[in-house]
Order: sequence, then C-alpha cells, then structure tokens
Amino acid sequence: MAGFPGPIPLHEIEVPTPSGLSPFAIGTFDEIGSFTRARFPHRHDFYEILYLTGGGGVHVVDFEPYEIEPNTLYVIAPGQVHFWQDTELTRGRVLVFSEEFLLVHPGGLLPGPAGSPRLRLRGAEIDLIEGVLDDIDREYRARDAGYATMLQAHLHILLVHVQRLRRTELSVPSSSSTVWRFTRLVARHFLVERSVSAYADRVGVSTSHLTDLVRAALGTTPGAVIRSALALEAKRLLAQTELSVAQIAHRLAFEDPSYFGRFFKRETGASPGDFRRDIREKYQIALGA
Repeated sequence: MAGFPGPIPLHEIEVPTPSGLSPFAIGTFDEIGSFTRARFPHRHDFYEILYLTGGGGVHVVDFEPYEIEPNTLYVIAPGQVHFWQDTELTRGRVLVFSEEFLLVHPGGLLPGPAGSPRLRLRGAEIDLIEGVLDDIDREYRARDAGYATMLQAHLHILLVHVQRLRRTELSVPSSSSTVWRFTRLVARHFLVERSVSAYADRVGVSTSHLTDLVRAALGTTPGAVIRSALALEAKRLLAQTELSVAQIAHRLAFEDPSYFGRFFKRETGASPGDFRRDIREKYQIALGA
C-alpha cells in the first residue's frame, strides 16, 4: 500500500486462511500469532480488531499510551504503528481482515489511519459485541456451506455496531462517505499528492464543499488532515528507524531538510531530534527488537 515508507516492520496476515477466503482470521492472541503481542513498534497491511478481556500493561498506538482494561475494543487501521509495553497475560480475541474482504465498502464504518482506536464497552454493549464475535468465530471454525458470505455479513454488522457505539462515546456525527474516502486517499497517497483540490476532484466534489464536509465531520480542514498524515509518518520513522532527519525528509518528499524540520516542529511542537530522543526514552524503544 502506498504511504508506508521506511523500514518499520510490516506484519502481513500469517495465519492460514481457508481456500477461497480472502485474508481473514479470528482467534485468541495465541492462535493469531506472536505479532499480536509484539513489544516493538510495527504496523499491518490489514485491519485488526482487538477485544481485550483481561491482562495488564499498556497498549501504545501511534505513540499514544492506553492502559489495558477489560472489555475494551481497539480497531487498528492499516499503517498505524502499535506495540505493547509491560504487558501481563493479555487475553481476548483478535480479528484480522483486509479491506477487500468486506461485503461492501462502507464509507465511514472503517477507521482511518489516525484518531483514537479505543472503544470502552459497558453493560449491554459487552454482550452485544461478544455476541457478534461469537457468531463470527462459530462460522469461521465450522466453515459450513456459504460461510464466507456469512462472515462478511457478520463483519459488516460488527462494524456498524462499533460505529454506533463510537458515536455514542464521542458524541459527534459520523463521517460522511465522502470524508471517509478523502481520509483513505490521503492515507494512501500523501507522499505524492498534497493538493486539497486534487483530492476534491478524486472524490467528486468541489474544494469548498470538501472543506465544509471535513470541518463538519472532523472539526478540521482537509489541508490539516494531509499535514497530520505527514507529521504522523515522520513520528513513526523517527521513533523506529535510524534514518537521519535528512533521509526521513527525503522519504517524505521534502526537498529541503530544513523546511521539513520547521514543518515538523510547527505540527508537533518539537524538533525531529527532540521528538526522537524523548519518544525512545518514554517507551524504551529498542531498534532491531
């Protein structure tokens, strides 16, 4: 996928999938594999839904720490960097799938590569989500006739429930399909395309209309979304590679490393060098782990 520069470890789906089933799997942390508990920063080329039922420690997603709590759901988008710190007996379920597996492409239901990935569940919400996960798990293991279509349908239902619960938790309107397509395009193409008008053309609206939609859904501007994607990728590369600041600037298509440094400080409040030092100290990131 475009937009994944640099040597940050990339995890592809490794679990066996039934013949004819596009990348998709569900199971416990142990069943899905060692990357589910990786203590070093890495990213995926697929979506990962983590439902935690127990354990301790910290789950770090794009350098934001989240204390591990029971009955917490995480939706990790392709390209997001995450890892675990000081974890103990992390328990729960892991569901991984590619965007191509979806029954349809439900704009607004899938998360973008930024924003909070965490959803705390309470009361009846726990039974609701666990019930859908149970349905998915049964279909996946039984593999009766038509199971692939059933899995797609159950996955769509799960994503709808998650979106509804997120709207309740955040008290904000759902992103429109246009905004979702815009953020997905930015995630894929921010290295080669930084023009708001070009993205507006690709989603089929005027620049001013895209600006209005993004502001209403996300509380920011399309230009800020693009700059945020660049700054986030710079953070990832600074934290998890030994590339120099000049090399990172080049990978992110900045012709002038000095301008990249000014851009990064304007977006994050820290110089690239200070961010690299502080984030590695904070999370004790060891390269080559």
